Amino acid sequence: MSVEIVAEECPQLLVDSAAIISIEGRFVNREHSRVHVDIMWQHEPLSADTFDISLPHSAFRYVSAPQFRYVEIKPENIRRQMAMHHLKEFIGETPLKWDDFELLARGSFLCPDSLHRDSTILYTAISQTWFTLNVEKSQPDSILMNGPAGEKRKIFIHSWKSYDGIFLPAILDIQGSNYSGSLWIRTAKRVPAKQNFTPEEKPAKEEKSFLWNWSNAESEVPLILQMH
Repeated sequence: MSVEIVAEECPQLLVDSAAIISIEGRFVNREHSRVHVDIMWQHEPLSADTFDISLPHSAFRYVSAPQFRYVEIKPENIRRQMAMHHLKEFIGETPLKWDDFELLARGSFLCPDSLHRDSTILYTAISQTWFTLNVEKSQPDSILMNGPAGEKRKIFIHSWKSYDGIFLPAILDIQGSNYSGSLWIRTAKRVPAKQNFTPEEKPAKEEKSFLWNWSNAESEVPLILQMH
């Protein structure tokens, strides 16, 4: 007789209310090339999160809900259903992965138990890239992400800022084993929450190796970064 043990999840969300957040980033990627990214994140605690990602030569929309997730490849709007193993894929030429957005959207972490008592270590529940996140406090100055085969990513947070009453890391640096870069929040504001989300019914087209206008924001962080 076998007994299946299902670990309980305790979501850890960066944002606990519906909001639209505009993010910009610059990286030196794994091929030592510079890449720029614009991200528009619409967070919906009660339904589906949407990430519009604009790169120099491509654009995507990533949609994540508890029951499903998919990517739309722009401008053709080709929809690709995302299985769990797809989350570890890189997004275009950036060092970011779909897994990073999934953690932001769902905050899927395991509850502390007899094996995992250290409150400064968060154990991921479904991530395909990261096993743990070392977080010292609720608004940390740094985060250490640990993955398979010794993969690590260090995040250094320069400052936290209130955007329309939502405290977010305003500027952060990211350092991996073979990439580096910075992300910063341009604008953020609260929006009315949606109660549910029904995906448009249309057949998914699988892509093999393929691999936003917004105004009236409440807060802005002007920034000029010099890449080293």
